[in-house]
This record gives sequence, C-alpha cells and structure tokens, in this order.
Amino acid sequence: MNARPAPEFPLLAIFAVLIVVAMIPICLVIAVPSVITLIAALATVIVFAIAVCWMLGRIIGPEA
Repeated sequence: MNARPAPEFPLLAIFAVLIVVAMIPICLVIAVPSVITLIAALATVIVFAIAVCWMLGRIIGPEA
C-alpha cells in the first residue's frame, strides 16, 4: 500500500508558523506607526500570500 499523508497535516503547521511570524509586523505597526513599518507589514503580507499559494500548490499538486 502506498498511502500518502493527508495534506491537512502540514497545513496546520504552516498556518501556525505564519500566524506567529505575522504578529511581528502587526506589532511593529501598532508600536511604531510610520509609513516604513506599514510598507514592511504590507510587503510581509504579500510575501506570505505568495508563499502560501506556492506551498499549497506543491502540497496538493496538480488535479489532472
């Protein structure tokens, strides 16, 4: 039997790490509100969105 692990297992760890790391720019924007921290937080969100889409694509794979 060639059983593949369920894709949900690594997703939980990925999202947990992303939540913890996302707290850093959010806290910086609250603690030191400036344009630079806002741009850094926005860039972090964009990079995380791209990384999550890429990881989901690699984990789930092609549907064909």
